[in-house]
Amino acid sequence: MEDNLILQMPLFRPRYKKWKKYGYTKKDEKENLKEVLEESSGGYCMYCYTRIRVDGKLYANLEHAIEKSNSAKLRECIPNIGIACPQCNQSLKKAGERKRKLPSEIIENYEKESRCSLEKRKQCTVACKALRRLQKACCNNCEGKIILQPMGVKGEDTGQPLALQYDILHMEFQPAKDRYTYSGAEKEFIEAHIRRFRLNDPVYKTRGIYEFIKNVINGNGVIPEYEYNNWIVDKFREQLSGKSREEILKICESIFKIIFRI
Repeated sequence: MEDNLILQMPLFRPRYKKWKKYGYTKKDEKENLKEVLEESSGGYCMYCYTRIRVDGKLYANLEHAIEKSNSAKLRECIPNIGIACPQCNQSLKKAGERKRKLPSEIIENYEKESRCSLEKRKQCTVACKALRRLQKACCNNCEGKIILQPMGVKGEDTGQPLALQYDILHMEFQPAKDRYTYSGAEKEFIEAHIRRFRLNDPVYKTRGIYEFIKNVINGNGVIPEYEYNNWIVDKFREQLSGKSREEILKICESIFKIIFRI
């Protein structure tokens, strides 16, 4: 059963198409960008993993990992743009934005070394060295401990991708310690990210996995068919698929008993 108790949160890898134009300002380019980012995220927010398409409508914002207020070049920088729910984009990530404002000399170096220009924008879909250096400067800020999406962040000490996992028994997000080996500072970075997006706060944390397990038990091992509102539930369902009803029921009952000490 142990294999089903830890869910590794995804590392996003958008698959941009060479023959499509992506951007933030022009309507058609913006729609193309939303489409590829929604596909790469599986239809979930890249920060809190809640569903962003409900009843056929997209409830999401294009989100600049490094705030576009730092440089005009960042506005149309494709590798710097992810997709997030309005709560994460407009509230939780914005906290401390002023303190994350990068010094002018760092911005000047970025604008000098980056591959694109405002007059003739390159269709870059991979982060250039200048953008990566800017990202590093941003993450070294005390308010910048954010796993920026979709680029992701690598640890300063180990070089491992900084990622999350979800512990079903404790119903909480953690550093992905079962997948990677992190230094203490890297774990603290990930935990700061978890706190920022309130992933484990009672008010914000998902109850989706609890409801799913309860429905499976009530259905005698039958996996319910409905639109899951969280990536965690979708992934757990995926792990259970292919097992017999008896196995599924046994796993869910065991988890339920351990969680609630029945």
